[in-house]
Amino acid sequence: MSGSAPLPWFVFSLTLAPELVLERLQGVPVPELPPGELAEALDVGLVYDVPSPDWGGRVARLVEAPGQRVMGLLRAVPSSEWGQVARLEALLGLATGERPVRVRTASGAVRAARAFSPVDPRNPAPGPVSVAFLVALARAAEHAGLPSHHVERLQAEAHLVQTVQRAQADRVR
Repeated sequence: MSGSAPLPWFVFSLTLAPELVLERLQGVPVPELPPGELAEALDVGLVYDVPSPDWGGRVARLVEAPGQRVMGLLRAVPSSEWGQVARLEALLGLATGERPVRVRTASGAVRAARAFSPVDPRNPAPGPVSVAFLVALARAAEHAGLPSHHVERLQAEAHLVQTVQRAQADRVR
């Protein structure tokens, strides 16, 4: 990637792992993603309340959450390629909203960045969390080299959601 001044992009979802993006979006051109630096977004959390037919359930979005943190990568993207990144995020997880975040890098520096997140669904219909999305998120975090405790937490969430949803389905029968 080259061209214009870079913009700081905080990545917390599926774009953590470009190889998995290629796997998910077979045949769709994917821009080359720059390497990232380990970082955490401050005072935000994830909620799984955005319905996604492509994922078979709800996917995650960033919300204000004082004191909480979301692990990810901080990437520098040339401003001329920002539109491609936005399209990629929208394709992968309905992340059509762009929001500012404060991030702390592994070196301890606190910086302003931008993140893509689905918009608030405003009164969504009830529905399950997408196990496929949770599994993909855990795989992306692992491929990106995020800390093992974070990857293990995501894997445990995926397993827990899957177990609960199976139990609920069995109870309905």
